[in-house]
Amino acid sequence: MKKLIFICCIFLFSGCIFTYDPAIGELTIRNNSDEAVYVYKKCGKVNVLPSEPKLELFQLISLDEQDTNRDKLITPEYRINAYAYGAIDIGGTKKKPQLDCEEKVVTLFFISEQTMRNYSWEEISSKQMFIKKIILTDEELKNNDWNYVYNP
Repeated sequence: MKKLIFICCIFLFSGCIFTYDPAIGELTIRNNSDEAVYVYKKCGKVNVLPSEPKLELFQLISLDEQDTNRDKLITPEYRINAYAYGAIDIGGTKKKPQLDCEEKVVTLFFISEQTMRNYSWEEISSKQMFIKKIILTDEELKNNDWNYVYNP
């Protein structure tokens, strides 16, 4: 009986010894506008919205490869609803995020949902149809606890 209790205690306490910190450091963005925005993240100081990789209005997830009726449309992580919070992957871990950019600078382009719905990505990037561009340094992100508030 004592051995059984001892073994149970070892199993219970072994989970407390190690702390798992997944490698998904995030930048939290608060959208203070009246409509959803799409956030395009690019490492470095970038002046022009790149054409690749392109953002999608929705993402299609196939639940069953044989049955296309089971496909599901989901909202991409880079879409942030009006007056809501969203998060984009930035690097590092959840407890200790860090920019995985060589220059320690990231550029964020904000694109309205209306633009995403009405134009192709090729038109958006070639005509530079973003509403706002912001350049953030690693130091600024750390000082703001990896949070950014988007105001139109």
